[in-house]
Amino acid sequence: MVRFLIEKGDCLEKLKQVPDDYIDLILTDPPYNISKDNNFTSMGRSSIDFGEWDHNADLTSWIKEGARVLKPGGGMVIFNAWLKLPNIANACEDSGLIVKDLLRWEKSNPMPRNRNRRYIVDCEFALWVVKRGQWTFNRQDEKYQRPEFVYSIPSGKKRVHPTQKPVKLMEELIKIHSNENDIVLDPFMGSGSTGVATLNLNRKFIGIELDDKYYDAAKNRLVEAT
Repeated sequence: MVRFLIEKGDCLEKLKQVPDDYIDLILTDPPYNISKDNNFTSMGRSSIDFGEWDHNADLTSWIKEGARVLKPGGGMVIFNAWLKLPNIANACEDSGLIVKDLLRWEKSNPMPRNRNRRYIVDCEFALWVVKRGQWTFNRQDEKYQRPEFVYSIPSGKKRVHPTQKPVKLMEELIKIHSNENDIVLDPFMGSGSTGVATLNLNRKFIGIELDDKYYDAAKNRLVEAT
């Protein structure tokens, strides 16, 4: 049984190859368009620049195709910078999706900042949206499922990508929003953390990545996870 399929290229083109109503869950972390210069020279940094992929990326055009390939009741969990989320939410609604909730990843080891001038950035946010139908929501908490997920930023040899998400975080989201043998898609695959989490939980994975370096890294991680 083929457990994963990954494609190298532009997700706007590759998504056109996916049939209608085929995907159970899209779990993805698109570019945030937040790369910029800063004054972190005292901390050993001269800028926050994640790479060319984080400059002027199109954050919403893919959503219409994503909505098309989702099964009725299928969901999307889309990470992005909080300033960009209203535009993403509007694009989802324009594509016929229903915005359900705002999720947050709280970082137990946030990146240092000038503590005398700004709040430390200790969380990132994601939108959960669904296609009309009976959506999947597998509550993991005995009482209420809080939209709060506390995990550390990957570090050391485990960190392949500058904005890499923890596999355990992605696993928790996959448990809640999909079922075993479902198909999970990540059109901005990066280093493949969504894919590794998907395979760990006995789902099938489809990934798309434009960058050669991260595509190769993701492929290696997925092969190791099978």
